[in-house]
Amino acid sequence: MYTRQLKIYVLAFLVILLCADFAAAITDSRDIKNVGLDDKLGDVIPDGITLKDENGNEVDFKDLIYKDGPTVLSLVYFNCPRVCTFASDGLLQVVNEQQAFSVGKDFRIITVSFDPDDTPEMASEKGERYRKSVLRGEPSSGDWMFLTGDADNIAELTDAVGFKFLEDGDEFAHPSAIMILTPDGRISRYLEGIQHEPLDFRLSLVEASKGRIGASGILNKVLLFCYECDPIGKRYALKALNVVKAGGIVTLLTLCCVLTYFWRREKKGPE
Repeated sequence: MYTRQLKIYVLAFLVILLCADFAAAITDSRDIKNVGLDDKLGDVIPDGITLKDENGNEVDFKDLIYKDGPTVLSLVYFNCPRVCTFASDGLLQVVNEQQAFSVGKDFRIITVSFDPDDTPEMASEKGERYRKSVLRGEPSSGDWMFLTGDADNIAELTDAVGFKFLEDGDEFAHPSAIMILTPDGRISRYLEGIQHEPLDFRLSLVEASKGRIGASGILNKVLLFCYECDPIGKRYALKALNVVKAGGIVTLLTLCCVLTYFWRREKKGPE
């Protein structure tokens, strides 16, 4: 009897807790519109955004964008207890998993803290940790940069790329994504989440560089022809129609070669 009553009390207590959490969630949901990503594909990062490098020197963000290839922009804050660390680890993981391109040679990474209280010393500590974990090559502080800034410049940068976050006590509510920038500072692609598929990452770099990075520009153009970014899933998907077209072209060329071979043999006559 008492055991049954205890179970009922425990169940009622859990229901009350769940209802309280749900009520809090409803209240917090009013702020959801202030957190997330606004798609600004094609927009150019404006001039005049001043940040600080790992040595505390002021730098113009636009000057740091890689002119010989794409730039990967990552927005985090260094004291983040959860998502930011997972996101930075996920970026490191996909950089190491893809075998096509190297940091510093083919593309550049810029990680910017959106917490104005973060310091260059914290940026330097993070930078040293992540750069030495890159498996392909030995990127310098100019290949994968960690930057900080004041509230005004951070706001200008995050607004430019559509990254909306909200301060929540000692922490921040924020989305998780990396932005791929073209050499002239245009936003070419968003890759959302804390982990990324190596193929998606590679194709986003190829797309941002217009196929001009890596060992084979022809192979890159074939990849772009066969894949396109799915705006719903935010991933690159095999484009069936293009594959069919490519297969048809290959078949036609093969048939022409075979017919030409037999036509020449017939014209040449028996040996």
